[in-house]
Amino acid sequence: MAKKKNSHIRRSLDEFIGEQRAKDPEFRAEFDRLQLARKVKGLREKKKMSQVELAALAGTKQPNIARLESGKVVPRLDFLEKVARALGGHLDVRIVERKSNA
Repeated sequence: MAKKKNSHIRRSLDEFIGEQRAKDPEFRAEFDRLQLARKVKGLREKKKMSQVELAALAGTKQPNIARLESGKVVPRLDFLEKVARALGGHLDVRIVERKSNA
């Protein structure tokens, strides 16, 4: 029963976020800006790692991981590469052309 309730809540949250992104450009910009922070935190938690453990594997200190996960800093690519490797992944940077509104 709990899984069913959680999936319903998740669906409702996803719908709300989709609606807000569609109608509010400021919300969309902020939500998209924080996407990297959410991804790092989610992967770290999925691996049941603390910020201290991730920092040690990435060769940095815990406050740097905390700042990255808060979304309050724009991280350097070399730092992101270290974090990605520490999480068992790799960094994939792309430039994607926007769809025209015409």
